[in-house]
Amino acid sequence: MRINEIGENRVAYSKADFRILKDKFSQSLVTHNGEPLSCELYGASFSHGALAVETEHGEAHEVHVAEACNIAAVISSIGRILSLPRSDIACEEMSEVLLLRLDVLREYIRSAVETSHEGTYTESNADMTIKRWAGFLKHPSDYVFAHRCLSSPEVTYEPPTIEIDCAFLTTWDKLKRRERDQKKSDLAHRVVSIKLPDIGKVEAFFSSCADHINKLVAANTLQSVAS
Repeated sequence: MRINEIGENRVAYSKADFRILKDKFSQSLVTHNGEPLSCELYGASFSHGALAVETEHGEAHEVHVAEACNIAAVISSIGRILSLPRSDIACEEMSEVLLLRLDVLREYIRSAVETSHEGTYTESNADMTIKRWAGFLKHPSDYVFAHRCLSSPEVTYEPPTIEIDCAFLTTWDKLKRRERDQKKSDLAHRVVSIKLPDIGKVEAFFSSCADHINKLVAANTLQSVAS
């Protein structure tokens, strides 16, 4: 489900957007020494998946923390994605990839928090925005059957174009199954335009991820001190 125009009905972030997001990403999820923020979990004794390695001479090596490495790998991959676009075409191709990868990060962080401290993970509005968009991008036909996925600001459509945006997905999320089926039927064979979440919402997601990780580090460190 894709349209070609980049404008008011935005289907891609611009090169300038990617630069802004990369800066915010680095400020939120990369430490001063260039490491992913999750590496801070190495210093907490009660991090899940911790493994101390000793040599045959009894020398202790740095503790390995599985959840720290898993989250760090996703953070690093997102950093590479944000550095990739060099053209408008590349922006179109990478915008959806970015949102889907952000949802992987959301899920990894949620799993890490719940594994270490069950019942303590609370989804923020920013987390839910990324989750909803990933669900739509992976399974668009679960939301609407579109006759044509093309849109132009210079053309008037009758019936009017359906705009898939944050408000649409938020409303959809609150519908019961029967209501979703009815709405899907009502929207069948309509022209669809897609408006991705603005970069402010993506920046808010970066901050939310950093908040989750920092709280996890603090909780694990506190548990270590208490023991």
